[in-house]
Amino acid sequence: MDIKDVAIVLLAAGNARRFGADKLMADLDGMPLGVRAAAQMGQLGAAAHIAVCQPDAAITPHYLKLGYTIAENRHAESGLSGSLHLAVEAAAQTEAQALVILLADMPFVELAHVAALIAGCDGEILASSDGIQSMPPAIFPRDSWSRLLDTEGDAGARHILTCAHTLAAPEGSLRDIDTPDDLAASKAPPLGLDRSS
Repeated sequence: MDIKDVAIVLLAAGNARRFGADKLMADLDGMPLGVRAAAQMGQLGAAAHIAVCQPDAAITPHYLKLGYTIAENRHAESGLSGSLHLAVEAAAQTEAQALVILLADMPFVELAHVAALIAGCDGEILASSDGIQSMPPAIFPRDSWSRLLDTEGDAGARHILTCAHTLAAPEGSLRDIDTPDDLAASKAPPLGLDRSS
């Protein structure tokens, strides 16, 4: 799959109940946690970059600055599947032939891994693996988007990914941040970005 035929979609509309605060705005090595993955993936010359956010989210201006289109999730309480539906609807407005789903609270996903997912997509769904389970980031060819629209509740695409082909991710790169303790225990690798901007 050519990167120019892919929409990059960042899901950033969760309520972060376990974190107890605005998780995506929490500082991680000098930048908001929720910006790290977006900044990395913004370097890919994709057909579109889309972020699914709650209305008036504090993180939204950061995504706009990085060139993302915002899809507002006004019903975040409906669970992860609602964000997936919005992701598909937004990607369907582009010429993209596949979409990559990433989660904003997974700040250690490597650019090279997502590029490899895209390059390895041969018309089938391709998920990441930590050696134990299939998970995002994952790439979904356009003819599989209807399956994302059929998801319900907060399980998202989990049941779809269990049957998907997988690509092993670098050790530790698929960690997510759910609690303040997770954040405190995390030390992010350098991005090589100009953080003064």
